[in-house]
Amino acid sequence: MAARLPYLTRNDLAETDRDVWDAFVKSRGAEPGHIHRTVAHAPNLLRRFVALADELRNGTRLDPKLRELALMTVGRLTGAEYEFVHHWNIALRVGVRRDQLEQLADYAASPAFNAEERAVMRYAEEATRNVAVSETTFDALRGFLDHQRIMELVMNVAFYNAVVRILVPCGVELEAGATKG
Repeated sequence: MAARLPYLTRNDLAETDRDVWDAFVKSRGAEPGHIHRTVAHAPNLLRRFVALADELRNGTRLDPKLRELALMTVGRLTGAEYEFVHHWNIALRVGVRRDQLEQLADYAASPAFNAEERAVMRYAEEATRNVAVSETTFDALRGFLDHQRIMELVMNVAFYNAVVRILVPCGVELEAGATKG
C-alpha cells in the first residue's frame, strides 16, 4: 500500500511548529522518519508522540531487551512492517539475539527464550490480540517485575499498539535503505 498522506518536511510545517522538528533532530541526531513525517500533519500531536516515545525508550527501568521483544511481538502480530524492521535493528542493538528474532513466531515453544521473555511476549500477544490479558499471564509478570516495570511494559505495549494503528492505516512506508540488520 502506498502512503495515504504525504511525508512532510520541516519547511511544510508552520514556522511556529518547526521547533518540534528541530528538537527531534537534536535529540536523535537524525531527520524524522516517515512515521514522524506522517504524524507531523498534526504538529501538536507529534510533539507529544515523540516525547512519549523517547520516555518509553530512554526513561524507564524495564530491561530494553524485554521491551524490544514485546514491541517485536506487537509489530509481528499486526503486520506492521515499518515497526518490525525498525525495532528489529533496535532489538539487536540492545542485545536481543538474532536467533531470538528469527524465532519470534514460535516464542512459546522455542528454547531460544527464557521464562521471563516468554511471559513478556505472551503479555504483548494477549494485549495486542484481545486487549484483555489473562490472570495467568499477568501473574507471570508479577513473578519477576515490580509494579513500576509492569506499568512500563503495559505502557510500551499500549503505545506501540497505537503506533501500528497509525502505520498500517496510513500506509507508512519504510524509508529508502531501511532493512533488517
